[in-house]
Amino acid sequence: MTQPAITDLFGATATFSGTPKILEIPLTSLPALTGANPTALEIYAAIISFAHAWFSTNADQSVLVDSNLTISSPITKNGIPRTQFQFAERFYGPYTAPIFDPNTV
Repeated sequence: MTQPAITDLFGATATFSGTPKILEIPLTSLPALTGANPTALEIYAAIISFAHAWFSTNADQSVLVDSNLTISSPITKNGIPRTQFQFAERFYGPYTAPIFDPNTV
């Protein structure tokens, strides 16, 4: 297994190209988004959900990240009962580097 491709984490039509490099994620890449004009928070949540699904099915030794989802309910947020979806990502870097460096995962 190799490291995930751009399309593995950001959807089938996502691209990372050009000069300067631009990450483009068309809404069609994130099928969980059903509205025509999602909010920034909805887009962020859809990316996390999409990537979590890929990490959950590709957990071999060469993928240097684990992703877990914990669902809790009811949780009170701002005085209103809610369901909490907690994603936990764990990235693995070199043993000798005690500082998180996205370039080494």
